Amino acid sequence: MNVNRLIWITTTVLFAVIGFLTGLSLGQLYLALLVPGLKAPMHWLIIATLAVATSILLARLGSWLANRFLINSLNRMQEVSAVDRVLGIVGVLLGLLFGALISFTLPGDPLWLPIKLCVMAVCAIFGMALLQGMREEMLNVFPQLETASSSGSHCSAKILDTNIIIDGRMADICKTGFIEGPLYVPSFVLDEVQYIADSADALKRARGRRGLDVLNSMRELMTPNPANPEHPEPIMQVMHDFPASVRKIPTVDSKLVALAKELKAAIVTNDFNLNRVAALQGVQVLNINELVGALRPVVLPGEEMTIMISREGKEAGQGIGYLDDGTMVVISDGRRHIGQTCKIIIGSLIQTAAGKMIFAEMKAEARSETRENSGPKGSGDDLFDDDNGNQRPSSGYGDDGGNRSRGGVRRPYRT
Repeated sequence: MNVNRLIWITTTVLFAVIGFLTGLSLGQLYLALLVPGLKAPMHWLIIATLAVATSILLARLGSWLANRFLINSLNRMQEVSAVDRVLGIVGVLLGLLFGALISFTLPGDPLWLPIKLCVMAVCAIFGMALLQGMREEMLNVFPQLETASSSGSHCSAKILDTNIIIDGRMADICKTGFIEGPLYVPSFVLDEVQYIADSADALKRARGRRGLDVLNSMRELMTPNPANPEHPEPIMQVMHDFPASVRKIPTVDSKLVALAKELKAAIVTNDFNLNRVAALQGVQVLNINELVGALRPVVLPGEEMTIMISREGKEAGQGIGYLDDGTMVVISDGRRHIGQTCKIIIGSLIQTAAGKMIFAEMKAEARSETRENSGPKGSGDDLFDDDNGNQRPSSGYGDDGGNRSRGGVRRPYRT
């Protein structure tokens, strides 16, 4: 059973029991003060009615408190250090023990039961506050607490969105160990990935199925469990239970941001718009595109490099090549070298939201080689060649061994 569900059930049942006992006490008090002479069965009917009604009311109150405050508070307890948690638990136990001792001194009449419960609650709160106020003194007495707290590594939770799942690179990044768990996939994000995998469009369907394959491979990856080092946990887990404030939000992205704010978690994404919206609301975002951009090799204007020109560009004479990381390089006068590996000189760089774009020129040696291979014709070189490369007759006058030729007809010189 899910922990949040168990907390909700326990709180609801506990408040229901407290309400039932309180209703019995109120029923007896009502009969004793207002209708002292009432006989059974009306006597027990009134007591049972008050007990059931009070139990239902307090059960509803406990359910509301569990959903609104208790579950969120326990989720935030993960951010509290081990020292504060130990001191808080010990303080509550000592307060309950002191409250029980005080309760034994009170009358044993059922009418005093609500008062005893209030006394124990107040003592528990004072006990926790007292030990929290003595934090420094307790650390001096028990230095092992501080050692245990500092030795445990604290990793904030990370929530995956739809785009980063169907992107396909997340599993490879997790295998390298650069991103620590836990990684959570909300059930509404999983539903959206499944919807894409069932799409009628072939491209969307392929991307959705790739996302499901990535999630299956990530479930096989394990992360160390500080509580039980011998039994590591899956690095990726599916989240099914959310606060009520998150459930009522209709859109997936807004629900994702609200969930991250509630859990104090980071969102892992490559969606530019989601990145901006989450940053505006104070939610930490881990953008994979920014990580890839940071790992790209640095090139500077004037630097020489070798690249293969794979296709032609949009403008006349341009060629397009790509670096190993996928950065596009636009080469002037590179169209003639498509399919060749050439030396280029970096001219300028442009950084866009989608990544870097590099503009370069062919190295001088390559340009001169191109001109030699396909330069202008020499004097008289095949200026009048026909389509088959044969010499065509000249249409003008020219020296031909003392004879002038025009139109292919030899004529003697005239003096």
